[in-house]
Amino acid sequence: MLQRNVRTTKSRKSCFIAALFVPICVVLYACSGKQQPTEAIDLSDSVEWREGDIALRCGWGMESRAVTAKGQSTYSHAGMLHYDSTNGIWQVLHAVPGEDEPEYLKAEPLSVFYCHERARSGAWLRVDCSDSIARQATQYALWKIEQHVLFDNDYLLEDTTMLYCTELVWRGYQTAGIDVSGGNRHDVTRFFCTEGECIFPSDLEKSNTTLYVKPLKNKTL
Repeated sequence: MLQRNVRTTKSRKSCFIAALFVPICVVLYACSGKQQPTEAIDLSDSVEWREGDIALRCGWGMESRAVTAKGQSTYSHAGMLHYDSTNGIWQVLHAVPGEDEPEYLKAEPLSVFYCHERARSGAWLRVDCSDSIARQATQYALWKIEQHVLFDNDYLLEDTTMLYCTELVWRGYQTAGIDVSGGNRHDVTRFFCTEGECIFPSDLEKSNTTLYVKPLKNKTL
């Protein structure tokens, strides 16, 4: 089962691009030219963050461009902020394909999540709820990380044994009684996802449960 899921990653990502967004990506790439990271996310202003805030980012790759184009959003990936009091650092709890094998859900330092190789832009989103509810959402994500849950390359909300990025955030807050997607979904080809719909980062941004979204500043490398 593990080998099947690892091998599925690249093929699913290829199907995702080919079936949905190749024309969009070709136009975007042709218009923008090949871009190299020239800026990094400034993480110095973290005093307002709280446990359970949603970390958003957009990468440099074609997949990120495809997701933002389809979702009409600035961001293509999402995770949850967690303060590691033992080491005194902020972490992001998230599910992402293609960075490690096997593709376990993970907690990684904010500096890694927003490093310039992986992020061209970033933001954090505050859910309209109490601090205790936000903390409860992160406890779900930490539990799933401890269970070594894999990234869901089939993007199925009905399957809780594996999770994709926005699904992890969504399920975390669901345990506390909040639907952070606001019921929003994006239609996708059934060749990519048999359910025919997924939760995109823009669905979280546009949800009626979102209090605000604050972009992070960039600094020149």
